[in-house]
Amino acid sequence: MRLFGIGDTHLPSTRNKDMERFGWMEHPRPLQRAWDEKVRPEDIVIVAGDISWATRPHEVMDDLKWLDERPGRKLLVRGNHDYWWGDSASKLRKLLEPFKTLEAFLHNSAAVMGPWVIAGTRLWTAPEAPPMPGGEMGDEPIDQGYVERETRRLATSIEDAKKKEAASPTPLVRVAAVHFPPLYANEKATAFSDPIEAFKPKVCVYGHLHSTGIPAGFTGERAGVRYVLASCDAAGFSPVLLDEV
Repeated sequence: MRLFGIGDTHLPSTRNKDMERFGWMEHPRPLQRAWDEKVRPEDIVIVAGDISWATRPHEVMDDLKWLDERPGRKLLVRGNHDYWWGDSASKLRKLLEPFKTLEAFLHNSAAVMGPWVIAGTRLWTAPEAPPMPGGEMGDEPIDQGYVERETRRLATSIEDAKKKEAASPTPLVRVAAVHFPPLYANEKATAFSDPIEAFKPKVCVYGHLHSTGIPAGFTGERAGVRYVLASCDAAGFSPVLLDEV
């Protein structure tokens, strides 16, 4: 069984918002081809936020169907553009109910999928972030209130992961899945990197960064954690292998 990550699918929704103006030609066809060739039905895929351009639940249904049709069992993470997600875990669960491969999501919670226990949340732009491109596909302004809220949500998810790990009859591999970068190329510790590194996941996958902003994210190993940037364009429009057992 293998664990993959892909972020920022930016599916068009019923608003028909295409990605060609960002240079993503024929999106999502290249991603669909790579996904269908690479991923097996038994594999797990973390979809690391900015899933759809939908703003309301009824606008996202075709995009959720598209995800459901791709091979693998999926876990969803909220991104800053996922306005359709809402603030109710029960409503989100009901929305995803028809799509059998969309098995889990992170909403002040963690999830066990196969041999992995996965914790995380959306995060936000940390004060330690270097200057990055703005605009619709660029970085969000620093907001200390959002940072504090996402820090609390991350802590809640990590605690839930530890409880699920303690209750598991077999050992689990820890994974962190977030949308915004928890750590940047300057390697300055953030309110997000410290708890993630204390959690000691084998891998931390994130997205959010695009185009000239891609080098701003830290990738590689630090404090025993392998950081992987898996936004669509950074990943070459193909799910990234995170782990295998």
